[in-house]
Amino acid sequence: MYPRTIGMYTGFDRMNTVFMTKAQRHKKMIKPLLIVALCAILALFLGLQRDRLFPSSSLQSSSSNSSPSTSSKLAHVLSQNSIQAIHNNTLGFGDVYFIHMPGRTDKLDSLRLLTSITNISYTIIPGVDGKGIPHVAWPGFYKEGERATSITGCWRAHINAAASILDNNLSSALILEDDADWDVSLKNQLTQFALGTRHILDAPTSSEPLSPYGDGWDMLWLGHCAQNKPTKPFSRFIIANDTTVRPAGHRWHLWNPEPTLTYDLPHNRTTRVVYRSAGGMCSYAYALSYTGAQKLLYYLSYSHFNDPVDVGHSRLCKRGSKGEIDFSCVVPYPGLVYTASVQNDIEYHPDKPRKDRDKKKGAPGARNLVFGVRANMKNIIEGKEAEGRGGEEEKIREEMGEMGMWFDEGKTEL
Repeated sequence: MYPRTIGMYTGFDRMNTVFMTKAQRHKKMIKPLLIVALCAILALFLGLQRDRLFPSSSLQSSSSNSSPSTSSKLAHVLSQNSIQAIHNNTLGFGDVYFIHMPGRTDKLDSLRLLTSITNISYTIIPGVDGKGIPHVAWPGFYKEGERATSITGCWRAHINAAASILDNNLSSALILEDDADWDVSLKNQLTQFALGTRHILDAPTSSEPLSPYGDGWDMLWLGHCAQNKPTKPFSRFIIANDTTVRPAGHRWHLWNPEPTLTYDLPHNRTTRVVYRSAGGMCSYAYALSYTGAQKLLYYLSYSHFNDPVDVGHSRLCKRGSKGEIDFSCVVPYPGLVYTASVQNDIEYHPDKPRKDRDKKKGAPGARNLVFGVRANMKNIIEGKEAEGRGGEEEKIREEMGEMGMWFDEGKTEL
């Protein structure tokens, strides 16, 4: 008869399981134990030699030189890669870009106030007048006209922002338009969002990712006016009872995926969900990784493209969610950034020439935000507390429980 065998994992090859007798197992174990013991002795010896040759005082003094030591460089990198890097002045990205049309000094002044309050440093990407783009450089075959030149100018400015990531060899950048608005607690919101992106991207917990938001993403669509229903089955990261989310009946959007995202949740009126985007509309704010910028330039400039830039973003995210192309796009719904009504802006109306349109009225701010920075700018500058929107949603919040965060395992079937 064959001896009784016991399955044993060797530790050297995760794909193979070796079967052996008890005597064979003991014999196999001796060699690895000897190797471990020798390594420990060698490490102790080298440590003693290091302490003898390089006392702690000399190591400390060397770190104060103009050229930082290897250990201090490593500590800096680890600090930057931590999720706490989201609280730095670029929100954990390589840079923050604002697309700004030259000449709109009113928007630039409000942007300066907005970023100073939130402690964000930024780089301006000049807006582009589509009339100045030679037709040979247009992405498609638009018929000449006001809409064509405005769409083309917008497209070119966003392409320039993506190109700047490559030109400056940045790991990532957050791209926003200069009329953007966000919550006074944006950095805390982004920290919660980063926990969600790490789950969605299936980031290993044993090692720190290169980006605070996890590794492997191409685009983080932070500001939008619509999102499609996710491709099923889908994985979710859920932030429930979020006081920075306007109740479902008080939000504006072109369309929304909420019935699909929160169909099984008991408190879904103020819930934010992080998931893989299946496409959407409006690009108020989005982040691109270096590889994401490469892919954006390939699909929206190098290849034939004949649509507004946010339609291009939508197609990339949709095709990526279906596995048709390699494009990883993660989104929060509701979004974190919205476009603000700026008092001197011209109201958009597709059927009216620009000269016949009316200026927007009312206080500046984004209607989908609860504690928007623009609406609270005066309070914050004067050292007062930020004020949220009142009305029915305050009654709803009285019935809310504590904020909670959880996730499923990507097995949601609809």
